[in-house]
Amino acid sequence: MSNTAAPSDKSPQIASAACWPHGQPLTEEAVKSAQQHAVLSIQRFIASHRLPGTYGDVFTGLAIPLAAWLIRAQRSLGRPLMMSMGGAQGTGKTTLAQALILVLERCFAVSGCVLSLDDFYLSHRERTDLGRGLHPLLATRGVPGTHDVALLARTLTYLRTAEAKDLTRLPRFDKHRDDQAPKEQQRLISGQPRIIILEGWCLGAQPQPEQALHKAINELEQQQDPGGRWRNYVNDQLAGPYQDLMAPMDYHLHLAAPSWEAVLRWRWQQEQALIRSEGTAYQGGLDSPPAFADFMAHYERLTRSLLAGQDNQADILLQLNEQQCLSNLVLKPAITPIAPPTTSNKGS
Repeated sequence: MSNTAAPSDKSPQIASAACWPHGQPLTEEAVKSAQQHAVLSIQRFIASHRLPGTYGDVFTGLAIPLAAWLIRAQRSLGRPLMMSMGGAQGTGKTTLAQALILVLERCFAVSGCVLSLDDFYLSHRERTDLGRGLHPLLATRGVPGTHDVALLARTLTYLRTAEAKDLTRLPRFDKHRDDQAPKEQQRLISGQPRIIILEGWCLGAQPQPEQALHKAINELEQQQDPGGRWRNYVNDQLAGPYQDLMAPMDYHLHLAAPSWEAVLRWRWQQEQALIRSEGTAYQGGLDSPPAFADFMAHYERLTRSLLAGQDNQADILLQLNEQQCLSNLVLKPAITPIAPPTTSNKGS
């Protein structure tokens, strides 16, 4: 595994080419004004997520104006707006999704909610049964077919149709236990959020053509899936329930990694940071290079497919460079300037 260092606290997190266009809908002055409503919240967010200090530029250059654009789009819809957010492991999609919710609520007093695909994994027992009945590799969480897509679809429906008095329960997956967390550890969302964000690594991915599945692409597939049953099942799930899941999404944002090698490096750095943070309490099981390589091999086929065609489905494409910096922004929908949304009078 590469020993390339993680970005330092002074490394830029966003290039000018990746910033949201000025005046669409917010002017630079309006962005600064909105930021003032959440200065302390943004500082706490950066500290609690152990992000470089320069991540503040992501708020001013991207999160605040993008949130304002989402508010504009939601108002035109007249109903809750749903946006999916995809990208390989280590691209920062979870952090960006949470940053957007903070901005919506603190800068603009607009209700938002983020759901993670990771919280909708099948239980350990369900995946064990799946592994026994279909293929042993399905006992390992991660790929399409190991999530409770039906529960996720119902949860999204509850959120977008909720009345003010309604409570929607959001599952939480405990990766230490490799199982669903008990109900008392789950979140309850009150009422109907105006902006709903669903983030997950394989969201937006397209199924591969049948001929692409014939040849194994790594040692895991060669040794543990020589007949291709596992990868065909994963592909069928992606073609069916996971495409159905994307159908009601109004927009899709994709964070594009530059290479598979970069994904491996970033994910390894994430795991090493987790090990340092948790110390002897660490239970991830990925602290050795062989265990890590075996785990990532489950993701390789679909991640490489995403890397080859990751701009095809995205309305908003954010490209990252090898230094894990947001380097370029490509917008598919027509973006036109509008009056800025009203900022919040709440404190930070």
